[in-house]
Amino acid sequence: MALTDDRKKLVYTIRELCRVCYTCVRECPAKAIKIVNGQADVIAERCIGCGNCIKVCSQDAKVFLLSRTEVKVLLQSDSKVAALVAPSFPAEFSEIEDYRIFVGMLRELGFSYIFEVAFGADLVALNYKELLEDRSGKGYISSDCPAIVNYIRYYHPNLVDNLSPLVSPMVATSRVVRKKLGDKVKLVFIGPCIAKKAESDEVDEVLTFRELRGMIEHAGINPEDVAPSEFDPPHAGRGAIFPVSRGLMQTVNIFDDLIEGNITVAEGRIGFQEAIKEWEAGSLQGQNLELLCCEGCIMGPGMSPGGKRFERKTFISSYVRNKLTRVQQSDWERDIAEYSSLDLSRSFTPDDKRNSKPTEDEIGRVLASMGKFAPRDHLNCGACGYDTCLEHAI
Repeated sequence: MALTDDRKKLVYTIRELCRVCYTCVRECPAKAIKIVNGQADVIAERCIGCGNCIKVCSQDAKVFLLSRTEVKVLLQSDSKVAALVAPSFPAEFSEIEDYRIFVGMLRELGFSYIFEVAFGADLVALNYKELLEDRSGKGYISSDCPAIVNYIRYYHPNLVDNLSPLVSPMVATSRVVRKKLGDKVKLVFIGPCIAKKAESDEVDEVLTFRELRGMIEHAGINPEDVAPSEFDPPHAGRGAIFPVSRGLMQTVNIFDDLIEGNITVAEGRIGFQEAIKEWEAGSLQGQNLELLCCEGCIMGPGMSPGGKRFERKTFISSYVRNKLTRVQQSDWERDIAEYSSLDLSRSFTPDDKRNSKPTEDEIGRVLASMGKFAPRDHLNCGACGYDTCLEHAI
């Protein structure tokens, strides 16, 4: 979904709720938050859409762009609307024991088709495995997380050529559906991610699971009153495990030491940044990076708050185990063969948003204005939102 100029702010602040605790400043990996007139404002052009500030704001002052109205308009139109459901849905709707009830609820809401994005994950993972087995010596950074892609493009533009030249599972699924149903069908991705709202114009709208819950509740749809329904084919295989840590490798069933030994997995605000820095410095020679901005998509900002990471992982694992016993391997292989000719390639362009580093004199003057005249004055307590006084001054 390409955002128009008036919808470019994925994340913004409700000013009357902000208490200026600096938590969002500290937790933002892109340093895309500034304090203006006693309020923590998001700098839209620097924001990567990770939603970390939303998850850590205790005052609920950080909110994200809502798409419910636009989706309702689509559902009430004469167009056929397809829901593309992210594979993390069992972790969000864990109270619904039979996934077919969940699918039925989406049909009650007005969606004509319900597809598993996990099938797109199957296709992407197979292409990614080919990259890993290439042995050309070029290391790749996984490109399925749009917040990671934004971070690389903005703050490590010299690494853009190392992003794996593949679309995300969402876009792959949209291309599968377009091939199956044509271009007139409207596509709505439903998942745990805010950055998806600005990732691609190949889907018409993007809903978070939190928004979907609100729509279901507003429509008065109760699970006990819904007839169970199956996802529309093609059905997914191991791609359903994609949203957990190391999910990409598990999707392609990589357990070969020669391959797995060449992959470094990092997740979360601190982990993915450290991995990129070490990789950029040459410390991870011959490695490929599998990076997630969140601690797995199951902990995305579009999930309902308060969920436990490892409990959510068990919901995904249980769903995958039950599903793989039902799925017909031959049907899955036939579908993979049918759609394997789809072009899933893409390229990335750098968009350098790094700030030029000030001179030592300029930094010294700012430190002095902060009362930092000698190294012993640098408390580096982190209360301001930066790890060190020097970073704060810069």
